[in-house]
Amino acid sequence: MANQARIKLTIQRLQPGIFIEIPVGWNEHPFMFNRFKITSQKQIAMLNQANISHVYAIPHKSTANPLPAIEESSQPPINSNVNMQPQLDELTKIKQKQIEAMQGYRRSLKKCEGAYQIAVSQVRSLTSKIKARPLLAMQEAEEVISSMAEALMAKDDLVLHLVGDDRDDIDIHQHAISVSLLSMMIGNYLKYDKQQIEDLGTAGLLHDIGKMKIPSQFYTGKDVSPAKRKFVTEKHTEYSVEYLNNAPNISDNVKQLVLEHHEFADGSGYPSQLTADKLNPLSLVISLVNYYDNLCYPLDESKAKSPSQALSFLFKNKAHLFDPQQLGAFVKTMGVYPPGTFVRLNTDQIGIVITVNSNKLLYPNVMVYDENIPRDDAAIINIEDEEGIAIESAISGQGLPEQVRSYLNPRSRISFFIE
Repeated sequence: MANQARIKLTIQRLQPGIFIEIPVGWNEHPFMFNRFKITSQKQIAMLNQANISHVYAIPHKSTANPLPAIEESSQPPINSNVNMQPQLDELTKIKQKQIEAMQGYRRSLKKCEGAYQIAVSQVRSLTSKIKARPLLAMQEAEEVISSMAEALMAKDDLVLHLVGDDRDDIDIHQHAISVSLLSMMIGNYLKYDKQQIEDLGTAGLLHDIGKMKIPSQFYTGKDVSPAKRKFVTEKHTEYSVEYLNNAPNISDNVKQLVLEHHEFADGSGYPSQLTADKLNPLSLVISLVNYYDNLCYPLDESKAKSPSQALSFLFKNKAHLFDPQQLGAFVKTMGVYPPGTFVRLNTDQIGIVITVNSNKLLYPNVMVYDENIPRDDAAIINIEDEEGIAIESAISGQGLPEQVRSYLNPRSRISFFIE
């Protein structure tokens, strides 16, 4: 069928292969979705028995044409002698089970988000102590990292959730959690030992504490020359190490990772323009994740990339800056569609990836936009479990209508945490 506007059809004109939209509320029919391709005469009979008088056909999604109107009047009523109520009841039960599964998933997500909130609060707390009570601050940092490292190393299948902070501002603490967690995930994927993973986590958590020493106008002020801004802001790596030198329980290895977190494999980074052979091998992990997170959340928000765009950009344009094995591990850890990626389904629906399982990267969980369903009850589907539903492509969120964006992603910052 040619790509054209949707067509209103009575149930009698339907046949398998027609992609339809049911024009009633989601809770007024037994099907899981309002939009799907008909695969059997049984589905048509169920539509008829559910007292749905008409549907809309989506021609460009269909593989069959509607029956001619002339045939409609001459045909007997659909399955007029067949009682479809048992099948309707069974479909309703299946739908209810899926709803209950979504509710269970939401509870799991809420628990994960609660753990994330605690971690961010801990980072805010330790950051406030870094000047006056550095030893206590570092002890708190070790507690945060130890907890995350244990969760990472305890499971073969890592579940990465999309989470958000209760606060709506983008700050250094959320960035610290993201860099710390994602760096440890890379280390875990590459089978680094526990100490290496914890060093990555600690360095990721503390890599930017030196920014507290730099006046904010050097980051956001418009009256600062580019050269002056670059000179001052690049000092933050050294300032971070100065803070860490006041904490005797921080290892030299962690300090080196913090100092080198803006170095690149080709020697184009700072502060020392070191090439890969002269760097701590773990430093490029922190550098990679830090670069990725800054692509997603630059100071100039108009230049922000989605998680999938940032990964693609790194792989295609910046691979020479990083260790190829570590970059490959990062891509495989995050998946083709990282949490926070807006996607278009083959049903023409828009959704956002909210969970990725490390063993099923092509089959994430997606929250689907539907104006007829309240956001708190939004459908959350596992792509692997939904027959006939697939991700068609990742899309930019910038071109989406505001009501779709706010429904799917009300937060100003996308962050990740593990189950």
